[in-house]
Amino acid sequence: MKDILISKEDACKISPVFKGRFGNILFKFVMWLTGMNKVNRIYDASKQYEGVAFCDHLLKDVGVNFVVENNEIINSFEGKPFITVSNHAYGHIDGIAAIDIVGTIRPDYKMMVNYVLAMIDTMAPNFIAVNPYQEGKLAQRSSLDGIKECIEHLKGGHPLGFFPAGAVSKTKIRHFRMEVEDREWQEPVIKLIKHARVPVIPMYFSGKNSWIFNFLDLISWKLRSLRLGHEVYNKRGKTIHVRFGEPIMPDEIRKFNDIKELGEFLKAKTYALAKSTDK
Repeated sequence: MKDILISKEDACKISPVFKGRFGNILFKFVMWLTGMNKVNRIYDASKQYEGVAFCDHLLKDVGVNFVVENNEIINSFEGKPFITVSNHAYGHIDGIAAIDIVGTIRPDYKMMVNYVLAMIDTMAPNFIAVNPYQEGKLAQRSSLDGIKECIEHLKGGHPLGFFPAGAVSKTKIRHFRMEVEDREWQEPVIKLIKHARVPVIPMYFSGKNSWIFNFLDLISWKLRSLRLGHEVYNKRGKTIHVRFGEPIMPDEIRKFNDIKELGEFLKAKTYALAKSTDK
């Protein structure tokens, strides 16, 4: 495990601007601006644990309350492979919670996660990492390696989880109101799901990040990303409902010849688990 999740040395590897006396001041400012100083504190409190135990301890430390509904569906697939598909409402807490909730029942459960969660080395036993913000050959290599690992994991009889959007939910203006929902679910993930021929279980996370985080998305996703660290700690005292839907069996998935239609179908099945009382 790391002594510090995000250190000054890590920042210097990204850019030489963080070196020297001015670099020290700039690093402290950036850590404060992005909320990563808070993320470091949260990591430090739980880093003695690993995998599911780390996730469980971190969520308790942050103070998020989860109400899980219909998780007996996971028990019904004991010793068998399956896939969970989820909306990506938060971009971090939901991935940690998914590993905690499903991994408690199936310790061999892994999730494909983005680079934000991939920084947390203590979660490595339960994730397969990709970077959706890379471009060109780097993005292709990251995706290809991740997909290969996913296929091998399922072939081994293990369960696997996806946030098919690939990144935290986006903000849209609809009827003069700010609404938050996943972007179109990514085609490579849907193709993998179609060809995996295992049951797919929708998993829905209620709620969303703060209004300022979602408002910044209307300006720039890069600007919004500066707030992502703050969005971990401001969940204290919040109750998030996690609902599992009825399994979608391989025979039903096989009926879809169009990948885009299958993605829309799976996304609709997931969002159908939302309730009017969710906030």
